[in-house]
Parts: sequence; structure tokens; C-alpha cells
Amino acid sequence: MNDSLLALTLAFEFAAQKHIDQRRKGLRAEPYLNHLAEVAGLLARASGGRDPVLVIAGLLHDTVEDTATTAAELEQEFGAEVAALVLEVTDDKTLAKSERKHRQVTTAPHKSARARLIKIADKTSNLRAVALSPPEGWSVARRLDYFNWARQVVAGCRGLNPDLEAWFDQAFREGMARLGEEGGGAGGEPG
Repeated sequence: MNDSLLALTLAFEFAAQKHIDQRRKGLRAEPYLNHLAEVAGLLARASGGRDPVLVIAGLLHDTVEDTATTAAELEQEFGAEVAALVLEVTDDKTLAKSERKHRQVTTAPHKSARARLIKIADKTSNLRAVALSPPEGWSVARRLDYFNWARQVVAGCRGLNPDLEAWFDQAFREGMARLGEEGGGAGGEPG
């Protein structure tokens, strides 16, 4: 077994343990690990499997933000490069949600290329989930707001990977069409 495969397998196991009791907020309440696996899969396909650090960081991207994991723990387990990348995409949970969302939009263009790729993959996965299994109580208007906010974040991340951007655009279009059917007509184009 090569080192990259071993590292990826250990990262998957680590993420599974750290997020063991977490579920997605959607009506289907999928295990949170499904989201992390989808993000890692999008990044693996987008990079042609040639960037294990990116894929591992994608798998671990929510550990510091959403679990008791520390940056030091990530660095010890997966190295400084992975830990730094995870920290780069980690929101500051001490800030109000509206401020965190605003900062994602304003800081996205200034992130490293890898961090921007993780942002696109994360938002793609989230749009798919919101469209197919929205959180309980989320109105069509709230889901539209989320879609438009995600589009703003991704707008600052474009120009790196046409495939990943196309997958985001597809998730956006399909989700907007679904929301349009539910809400009697919703518009918006990615870009």
C-alpha cells in the first residue's frame, strides 16, 4: 500500500470517528460523513487523484470547525500541510453566523488555490443536499438565499478547475429548478 492511500484511509477513519454522532440537517438526516466523502470525492476527481493533500484536507475540512479536533492534533496525525489547509477553510465560530457568511464571500478570492477548490467542492455538496433533503423548516426563500450566497462564495474561487466549477454550476441549476418548481418560479444563473 502506498503512503497516499494509507494517509487517505487514516483520514477517512479519523473523520468518521470525529463526526460519529453528527447528522446532516436535512430531512433525510444522512450521516455527516456522507458530506465529507462527497467533498473528498469531488476533489479527487477534479485533481485526477494527483493531490492527496487536497483530498485529505477535503475529508477533514470540518473537523476543527465542528468537532473538538485541534490544529495541533491534525498536524500530528496528517502533517503541517493538511492542518494548514484545514485551518484556512475553517470558519471562526466565535463570530455571528451572518459575519461568518460575509467573511466567506469577502475572503474566498484571497485563499490559496487548494482552499478555493475545497470551498467549491463544499458548496457543491451543500447545494445538492439543500436541494434534495433541505433542513426542516427551511422555506423556499431561505433555500434560495443559501443558493445565492453559495454562488457568491464560489464566484471568488473560480478560474482554477473547470470540472469542479461545472459540477457546482450543475448543482446550482438543478437546485434552482427544483426550488422553482416548489416556489412557483425561481431564477438565477451561476457565474
